[in-house]
Amino acid sequence: MVDQEEYLISYANLKSELFKFQKNFLDKKDLKRFYNHPYFGMPQCLPVGIKYFNYSKANYFEINKKIFSKKIFNTTNLSYVGNKKFFRYGTLFAYNVTLKKRYKSRLNFYLKNISATRRIILNLKKKYKKICSMQIRNAPHYGHEAIFNFILCRFDLLVLNPIFGIKKKNDFSDKFITKALKFMEKKYKKIKFLPFWTNFYYGGPREALHHLAMREKLGFKNFYVGRDHSGAENIYNPKASSDYAKKFSKKFKIKPIISGGGYYCFKCKNYVIKDLCGHKNLLNISGTEFRSCLTKKNIYFHADVNLQKLLV
Repeated sequence: MVDQEEYLISYANLKSELFKFQKNFLDKKDLKRFYNHPYFGMPQCLPVGIKYFNYSKANYFEINKKIFSKKIFNTTNLSYVGNKKFFRYGTLFAYNVTLKKRYKSRLNFYLKNISATRRIILNLKKKYKKICSMQIRNAPHYGHEAIFNFILCRFDLLVLNPIFGIKKKNDFSDKFITKALKFMEKKYKKIKFLPFWTNFYYGGPREALHHLAMREKLGFKNFYVGRDHSGAENIYNPKASSDYAKKFSKKFKIKPIISGGGYYCFKCKNYVIKDLCGHKNLLNISGTEFRSCLTKKNIYFHADVNLQKLLV
């Protein structure tokens, strides 16, 4: 997939009304509104020169990197991956554009994906009374599985609902995630794998609210918000996303589901949710270490061996 296709995906998402607080690529005035409302989520802005669009009647505006970084990513680090991704085509953005006709069939692929996803969710709601959705962008280890079990004790079905789209370097590919989550679908009787096409921004707490809003628009009533949800490079406090979800929960119809995260308890000798077992001697299972083991084809102690054999 070419890099610029991110903006075609965003355009399809906008046309599908996947975003709760925006219907078109933003202009300067609307972007300022996003600055002051974290629950609006991640702003959809279109750089100049994207091949899918006709700019003949477009209007243009500049985005100040420093202000954007502080307001959207809550950091002054302009080298943060979220900033580099957002500004990789420069600081000049446009609105009032049209899609070039030759890309209509490609647009329809993404429109149909969102439509089909909504239809599947509607059918699942007829079969299961209590459903919780969950974003996951990594191969699951036993810490993730502790969260799966935490959710499944409270809901009739867990829908693993990952994002497919343009990712940063070293992120797991969509194909890799599909293989891993289909394994989990078979391992657990009450797990459903259901991906959809949208984009990553690495926006931390703000993007957690963005994800929450998208799941509401897809038709879910519950969504799990994880530790360091959508963050990168360790710039966000691990609890920031769940704190945001609690703070702004009244802005949404969908309910955020929150836990202390999955750990290994040396006292219980099991994988548990932090604070639920009451013990202090806990191991925070490292997704980075698991990724390294998968890359080197080494077995990681804190993940399903059969899953690892499948993935390597």
